[in-house]
Amino acid sequence: MESNNNFTKYSLKKNINIPALYTVHYFKYGKNFSFHGESHNFWELVYIDSGKATIVSDKKEFTLLQGQAFLHTPNEFHTIYTTDSFANSVIISFDCKNKQLMEIADKVLVLGDNEKMLLNKIIKEADLTFDDKLDQIYLQKMNKKKNAPFACEQVLKNCIELLFVWLLRDSKNTQKVSTMFVNVGSNDITDRIMNILNAKINKGENVSLEELAYSLNVSKSYIKQQFKKVNGYSVIEFFIKLKINKAKELLSQNKHSVTEIADMLGFSTVFYFSRQFKKHTDMSPTEYVKSIKVDNLL
Repeated sequence: MESNNNFTKYSLKKNINIPALYTVHYFKYGKNFSFHGESHNFWELVYIDSGKATIVSDKKEFTLLQGQAFLHTPNEFHTIYTTDSFANSVIISFDCKNKQLMEIADKVLVLGDNEKMLLNKIIKEADLTFDDKLDQIYLQKMNKKKNAPFACEQVLKNCIELLFVWLLRDSKNTQKVSTMFVNVGSNDITDRIMNILNAKINKGENVSLEELAYSLNVSKSYIKQQFKKVNGYSVIEFFIKLKINKAKELLSQNKHSVTEIADMLGFSTVFYFSRQFKKHTDMSPTEYVKSIKVDNLL
């Protein structure tokens, strides 16, 4: 510590330092996708945003579900494949000399809201920073945009470092719950709401705040306050996000038409379903199906 005019400066320690980035990807894998595999002298994080995929890590296999991730160590041979399910994945490869990362390597990680928000920020910032499309599976060099936002590289660096700080903190928390939807600060009322929402989707039914308030014997205002506090979305917004995730899964199976899926998920019309799907994915349902078929050819 250093004293200056009665103030004492506290030097900040950096536990995790990411000095270099190789790639940031967002891939869509269809059913029966298979990557030939690779090894390299830097780290690689694989996160499943939706669906299910199996990764191979030096001959050990791990199945990753939505909300789960795996950290590959440098020089480790690894690959990824899908069988009867689609998958959307985020992949970040980077340099890091901090030995602490070994604490979260070689195991399935369950991400909470803090980590998911940081991943979302990393993907958005990478899209603003680099000219390359994030779904190019064989991309080996990223090219910075001439009009990239101010300090975009620093934002990426800080977000990735903070992501691993949170993951390391979570690894030391033995009370962390391994569920598909992990809610930081989750409470009984939000858990009960989540159970109702998932049951409604499976039955193709819709939901209202009035119905939830009656079922849970609490006020609508209390439901709105508690649910948004935990999830960051209103109940209806989150319900639609769950529906869209389910729609992606159904579309990837190629067993039902877009109209049938809209009806199965309780959308009033196929046009409303298509509008909501495009709002959340930037693609129409038909475009999404085509994108998965293209990914299967890689």
